[in-house]
Amino acid sequence: MMVVRVLCLLLAMSAASVAQAADEDWMPVADQVIEQLEAALASYQAGDAKTARREVIQAYFGPFEGEKMEAAIRSHLGIEPAFLLERQFGDIRKDIKSGAPENEVATAVDELKQALVDHAKQLNEAGVPRSVYEVNQ
Repeated sequence: MMVVRVLCLLLAMSAASVAQAADEDWMPVADQVIEQLEAALASYQAGDAKTARREVIQAYFGPFEGEKMEAAIRSHLGIEPAFLLERQFGDIRKDIKSGAPENEVATAVDELKQALVDHAKQLNEAGVPRSVYEVNQ
């Protein structure tokens, strides 16, 4: 009976550690932004620039800003990297609005996706917890 209790306790502690580690990982946030950027690119390639622009805006204000990745980058990696990412989002929107060639938009999206992954890794390596940026703490 004691062995079962100890195993249950260890399992509970292990599950809590896994959940906490997931809350501290910035890669899922980057993945959410990337998913929306890919949807925007697909919309643009399908000829729907209006939806593509809206999806880029949603990627920025949704997971990137809403999950506080932008704030974490600004606070821990510097104002310049945060500004450059913001400008990349804006440039993609402008390219879509102006009807830029698909390959140019695809290149800009790919560059932003790579920057998001790189910054998520840097935040993780610096040990920046996502929980620091939770609202109502």
